Amino acid sequence: MARLTIWIAALSLLPAAGWAQSTTSSNYAAFEAIGEQPVQLGYYASAKKDCSGAPLPTVQVLTPPAAGMLTVRRAELKTNKIKGCPDLTIPAQVVFYQARSGSSGTDHVVYGVTTVNGEVATYDVTITIKSAPVQKPSGGSPI
Repeated sequence: MARLTIWIAALSLLPAAGWAQSTTSSNYAAFEAIGEQPVQLGYYASAKKDCSGAPLPTVQVLTPPAAGMLTVRRAELKTNKIKGCPDLTIPAQVVFYQARSGSSGTDHVVYGVTTVNGEVATYDVTITIKSAPVQKPSGGSPI
């Protein structure tokens, strides 16, 4: 099984014991998709204060995209940006969007991410789908 490795710049730490009261946040974002190329919308992971990985968050599609598909892949995140956790490596969930063949215009998706401590974040994403550039034949000279 291939591993997807992503380097991150920031990551929050969870308490080692006990969990915080659940909270909810809403996030809005816009992305551009070119043809059928996958676009990474986000990555989600948590680490405990002892620098070990917390259980993976749950990703749930709340409003599916009309012109493409949403995919969640397990990955491994690596960072040295967390004070006290040098070379931190933890499991993560990575969310990708991919437009269907021939799609163009705008697509919309809403998904939620729930951490083990009950925090819920909702992501409302608008995707502008642009046509892939036309490949010109290479080689040869005109006759």
